[in-house]
Amino acid sequence: MRIVPITVAACFVLAALPALRAETGAGKSWMDHYSENPRQTDFVTGVLALNRDGYFASENQRFVAIGFLTQVFKQNPGEVNEWLQTAVPILSDQGRRTLLASAWLARNPASYKYLHDLHTVSSGDQRDAAEHMMGQESIPAVADIPVTSVHAMDLQWGAFLASGDERYIENVFAAFGSDRPGLATQARYTLVQNAAANPKVLQICRDVLARQPDSVRAEFQAALNEATTTKPGV
Repeated sequence: MRIVPITVAACFVLAALPALRAETGAGKSWMDHYSENPRQTDFVTGVLALNRDGYFASENQRFVAIGFLTQVFKQNPGEVNEWLQTAVPILSDQGRRTLLASAWLARNPASYKYLHDLHTVSSGDQRDAAEHMMGQESIPAVADIPVTSVHAMDLQWGAFLASGDERYIENVFAAFGSDRPGLATQARYTLVQNAAANPKVLQICRDVLARQPDSVRAEFQAALNEATTTKPGV
C-alpha cells in the first residue's frame, strides 16, 4: 500500500536522480555547509542524495541527520508539508523514518498534520510509528535534550550543522564530565574531529574554554591541542 501518492514535484526529483548519482557525497556536503549558505530549495535533492549514499543506514548518522533536519524544518515551517509529501514516498524505509522522526521533533503544525494524515491512511509499522509520535506530548527542543548518550550528542552536532548556533557545541562539552561508559571519550573524539575540519567549531571551542568548570578544562584543552595538530595550519 502506498502511504502517500507520488506528487508532481516528486516526479521531477526522480527525473533528476541520474544526474545526482554522479555527485557522491553531495548530500553530506549540503549538510556540512548548510549554515554557511542555507539552500532550502535543495532540501529534497539533498535528502535523496543522503539516502542514495546510504547515510541513513548508519545509526549514528541517522541521529546527526535528525538533529539537522529538525532544525531545517523549524527554520522553514511553510515548506515542511511539501517537503514531506515529496520526499517520503521515494525514500528508503530508514530514510522515511529519519524524516518522520525529524518532523515529530520539529513540532510545527505541518508536521502534526502530516503525521495525523499518515496515521489515518497507513497500516502496520508505519501506522504504529505515527501513533507513537503523536502520543508524545512533551518533546524537548534539541538544545534542551541532555547529552547522556552518543546519540544525544549526534543530535546536537546535526543541529549545529543546520544553525551554526554555538549552544549545540557547548552541549557536547557537558559530556566531558560524564561517568557513562565511553561517552566522555566519544565527546573528546567528536570535538577533535569536527574542530579540525571546521574552523568555526574550533573558534567556538576556544571561546568556550574560559567558561568551562575546572574539572573539565584539562580534558577540553587537551582536545583543542589535538585538534590544532590534527590539521596542519589550523
